[in-house]
Amino acid sequence: WVGFRLLVSESPSQISRCAMGVLRHRCMNRSSEFTLFLLLLPAVAGFDWGGVFGSPTQQQHATDELHDSDFDDFLKQHPVTAILFYAPWCFYSQQIMPAWDIAAQKLMLHDPPVHLAKIDAHRYGLVGDRFDVSAFPSMKLFVDGAVFEFDSDLGRSWQQIVKWVNRHIDRDHVLKNVEDVVHYLNDNDLNVVGLFADNATGTSFLKSARHFSDVMFAEARGSDIATQVAKHLSTHATLTCETVQVGKNRENSKQVTLPRAFMHCGSQPRNPQRPEWTDSFSAAVEGTVVTVRRSDNSDGWEQNLQLKCCDDEKHAAENKEKHHVTVPSVVMFMPHDERFAIYDGDLENVHALDRWIMARRTPMLMRLSQENAEKIFEAGPERIPGLFLISQEPDDRLEVVLRKASRGLRGRVFVCIAGRSTQLERRLASIAGIEEESSESVLTLIEPHANSGVQQQQQQQQQNHHGSRKFRLATQGLSEDLLLKFVTDFEQGKLKPWLRSEPEPSPEDLASEAVGVLVGTTFTAAAQDESKDVLVDFYAPWCGHCRKLEPQYKALANQLRHAKFLTITKIDATRNEMEDMNIMGYPTIILFPSGKSPKRQVVYHGSRSPDDMIKWLQEHCSTKFDSNPPPPSAAKASADPVGSGLLDPSEVDL
Repeated sequence: WVGFRLLVSESPSQISRCAMGVLRHRCMNRSSEFTLFLLLLPAVAGFDWGGVFGSPTQQQHATDELHDSDFDDFLKQHPVTAILFYAPWCFYSQQIMPAWDIAAQKLMLHDPPVHLAKIDAHRYGLVGDRFDVSAFPSMKLFVDGAVFEFDSDLGRSWQQIVKWVNRHIDRDHVLKNVEDVVHYLNDNDLNVVGLFADNATGTSFLKSARHFSDVMFAEARGSDIATQVAKHLSTHATLTCETVQVGKNRENSKQVTLPRAFMHCGSQPRNPQRPEWTDSFSAAVEGTVVTVRRSDNSDGWEQNLQLKCCDDEKHAAENKEKHHVTVPSVVMFMPHDERFAIYDGDLENVHALDRWIMARRTPMLMRLSQENAEKIFEAGPERIPGLFLISQEPDDRLEVVLRKASRGLRGRVFVCIAGRSTQLERRLASIAGIEEESSESVLTLIEPHANSGVQQQQQQQQQNHHGSRKFRLATQGLSEDLLLKFVTDFEQGKLKPWLRSEPEPSPEDLASEAVGVLVGTTFTAAAQDESKDVLVDFYAPWCGHCRKLEPQYKALANQLRHAKFLTITKIDATRNEMEDMNIMGYPTIILFPSGKSPKRQVVYHGSRSPDDMIKWLQEHCSTKFDSNPPPPSAAKASADPVGSGLLDPSEVDL
């Protein structure tokens, strides 16, 4: 198992083969699957084979485990259900289980609740065949007989699972009484609550609820219930609450130290619970210690218990600012910064409400993590850019400036600090265009891309090398005012994007070659030269097809040296960024005909022989030229052989 896991994690293509080929449910017959397990047997001696062949008594996760005998009955009892089709031996199936459990807990808050379940589609292959399960894991949403497939490109976090379900069922949580509010606030960290009078529509609130996967929305409709909920929220808003990690315990009781004095703890677990679990708890606080006991019997507990602990209401009322929540209004609870906010904008303006929520779903200043990276880079409703300080070592001076400016930048940009040590941080540095050997601190503003996620951003760059636009600000002499002006200039379109670029070639180097060499900083000026037709070959150093084209492309340039208004050039598209270019493969040959800028782009498709390309150029160039060059002198012919061009001799063709 370890060897197999290492094999499939080596590269994206191998991961894809794991998810869609080797681990496919329908691609292999049963004997082939058994052969695969025999081949892997020496590496999996310690693997849980009982789990592989489906031990019905073992419960490791909080969602219902279905079998072929009860699958149809379960869907009849729960017509709105999401099913995870998995294989116990599949690493990616095991990886998604915790996210599936958390998503199940969140979706149980719907009214009526939405159920999540799972089935071993390797063991119960006929069930998988009925619903065209071809790879593990597969997720499908069943809504009154209709089946909706999960788009794996969305990612597999619990937030994306919740968002996927919400998009199809379009429900937010309705608060029926004050006790419902207590339960709702206990189970979630990011909460938005709408309070609406009898005649209020609240349509913008419902639309906004569909835009966020990690924020839970609830509403109280009707003047009476909304007023009661508003009074409770006014009191709860004065409290600072924490999620306290209690963990497992073999004994009946356990003591845990609290973050501070004057706190009380609820007895209801915050971690996902199964309906058949009988565990119930009591929590008693003395000073800064909470004693947790299991109250339904004298045993310990195996679940990783979490409790919510908040400041004492009496102590908070004496020492903290009091809030007054009115009807109608929208309020938000979050586990950072001021922890509570009341929306002061137009309740019918969904864009303003979205932006207000976006600004508070993350801290004003944060350190890069997997969780907040997805929030920053996702293509959200308002597409707020990210401002990153990326440094090899912590830089206290720059961090102080960012902290001071972050309040003025709230809702305009995400402000984030990142190092260079973790894989995620190195991905960000690559997106930002920072070379691996560089040790400088870089302050960069990155626009969100339509393909959300930091990993998708990097894949976009690897594929076409035109990811999100980036803007840099020098860190030397950085001040709060300079930083605020930098963001304002960006918002007003006054900044020029920063482009990754190789060093510009010297005039001597350019004069010695028939094929002109472009880099990131010279590309736009050369390609948009209104007086010339410009042919550009976008290549990659590791591309075998590019190397095959190399002598033909140089022969073309030599043959057309006499065409004064035609420039034949090349650019390494993996080491240079070009604004407004979308290169999807290598080599890509594009003609920029002479004329007013921005010039149109004509992509070459056809034979790459010089004669065929000349015919195509005569057809598409704005300025006509004679295809027959003057006879070259013997000295010139010998001085300019057709053997080199796109790649340096030292570079290896991969």
